[in-house]
Amino acid sequence: MEGNSEQVRIKGILVPVAWDADGNVTKTAVATFNEEEYVVEEDEKGKRLLSLMQQVVEVSGVVKKEAGNKIITVENFEQPKRARHRE
Repeated sequence: MEGNSEQVRIKGILVPVAWDADGNVTKTAVATFNEEEYVVEEDEKGKRLLSLMQQVVEVSGVVKKEAGNKIITVENFEQPKRARHRE
């Protein structure tokens, strides 16, 4: 997939993967249930995922491979109904 891109829909837990000097999350990834990790592109839609940190998400978008990492540019995302916390 190096240099190419493909359309995907993935489901997993949104996890932090990088922080700034103050401990704020600067980069996230979706850790899927088959142990793959997709680093979320740091654009406007990617940043909107921050509110769902450590929760199950379904993300659709375009994946490209860079330096051995899978990078997903988010087109749409949602939190599956079964995964929503009850209050």
